[in-house]
Formats: sequence, C-alpha cells, structure tokens
Amino acid sequence: MAKADTRAKAFINAQKEARKSAGQISPNNTGINHTLSNGPNPTYNIRESENVIQGKEGAIIILGRDRPGSETSGTGASADTNVSCIDIIAGLSGPLKREVDSKGDRVATNKSTELDSARIYITERAKDIDSKEYFNLARGNVGYLTNRSAIAVKADSVRIIGREGIKLVTSSDTRNGASGLFIGDNIQGVDIIAGNDDSDLQPMVKGDDLAKVLDSLLEIIQDIHSSVSFQIEMNLATIGSLTDPTGASAAKLSSLLSRLPAEVSNLACQERNFAFHKMNYSEKNPFAKYNFRSKYNHVN
Repeated sequence: MAKADTRAKAFINAQKEARKSAGQISPNNTGINHTLSNGPNPTYNIRESENVIQGKEGAIIILGRDRPGSETSGTGASADTNVSCIDIIAGLSGPLKREVDSKGDRVATNKSTELDSARIYITERAKDIDSKEYFNLARGNVGYLTNRSAIAVKADSVRIIGREGIKLVTSSDTRNGASGLFIGDNIQGVDIIAGNDDSDLQPMVKGDDLAKVLDSLLEIIQDIHSSVSFQIEMNLATIGSLTDPTGASAAKLSSLLSRLPAEVSNLACQERNFAFHKMNYSEKNPFAKYNFRSKYNHVN
C-alpha cells in the first residue's frame, strides 16, 4: 500500500509540474470557500452519442450509450439499439486524474470502473454488469445476468438511508426491462457478499421458522430427559429391592412398574415426534414445512 501511495503522489506531483509549465496553475486558485483549486479537471473522451455535463473539479454526468470504460467497451460499442446509459461520476480517474501528459499536452480521459472515485452507473442494457468489463463482481447465488438493465453504485463508502424504512425487493415484475423477456417464473434473491468472495455463501436464516425448530427440539429433549430419568430411577429401585431390608425400595419399584406402560407409550410417542421433526424441519427435506434457511437470500 505504501508503494502504491508513493506512486500516486509522484504521479500527482508530475502532473502539477507539467501544468505549471503549461501555465495552467494559478497561485490564486486555493479552493477555499468553494473557489477554484489547482486540482486537475480531466478532459473527458466524449463520443458523438454522448451529452456531457461537466464541472470544474472532475465531476461529470454523461448521457449516452452503455459504456463502462473506453469507447470500445459495453453494449454501446456495438450497433445495438436500446442501450442508453446515464453515468454520474465524482472524481473522474480518482487520484490519478490528469489534464496533461508529461510534455504538457492536453490528454483525453476515459471512464474507469476501478479508478473513478464515486460512481452511479445506470444502463438500459449491460452485457454483464458483474463481469470484468464492468465492475468485476463475484458470481454469488444470483449468478451472472447478461443483457439486462442495471444500476451500479460504487464508492469508498456507500450508505443507503431511509428515514422510514428500506426495502430490498426482487422479482417484482414478470418481464425484464432490457428486452421484455418473461421472467415471471424466475425468482431471484439477495446476495450479501463481503470481500467480493462468494466461496462460503450460505442461505440466510428465517427467524420465525428457526424459533419453531428450536422450540420443537427443546420439547423432544425434555421428553428424552424424562424417560432417561425414569429409567435411572427404576434401575436404582430394582437394585435396592434386592438389598433393602426395609422394603421401601420394593415399594418404590412397584410404583414405578405401575407407570411403565405409560412410559413405554411415551417412548413410542417420542419416536413419532422424531419422525415429524425430521419431516418438518430437516435440512435434508427440501419440502420441510419449517425450513428455516432462506430459499433465495444468501450471505457469507
């Protein structure tokens, strides 16, 4: 990281020197109180299909065709139609933005999904928004969707703030927005992938169903505990009846034996409960009534 910072600082200093020699830096530009600064404001490599709104500090809004990077990238580089795109960038090329080269000649800058500091990318149809050509994201359980409309938000820190709630909703319509393809039978979920690593992606837990599983399991454990306690008590009474001259152990054994039919019935009931539990809650049964693992949503 230290070497990367050093290279970035060296690049920025070289840019300043080149701009000074070209007479493009003024000592009066301080940036204080929103006055102009001496930071570079790149010249965007605009194409004929694009309308551009550009500020004076590296902020830009581009209305054109699907284009994540250079003019040869995205569906907009082909002859396809229905590939409109709105691209909002703050910090074109990030800390490596430049206006001129080492000779002081002005240069044109392309977009970059890696270098642009903060970006909201809205496209009518992307080849694959997760691919290396776009934002290089892990496949996840949702997978790679090609030729789809997409919105990507990327920055060092992203916050989504809802004063009265936030909803993450998938599969709300029966047809997709890029081509009108029917998708009503294809319910997609939500993947939360930390570190862009989907190697340990697991289903999220549904709390209510998990609570039912735990309550059912607790009842089974309590029944087993009761049966084990009865068995130990009867074993001790049996042993005591052979050695206890007072007859107390024999009386105890007689009382326990009177409860034996009920305990045998209880054991049979426990076996049925085990079977029902496995049928209703087991992860091996995909049709379990209370499968507490989400069918659609995953997290690592």
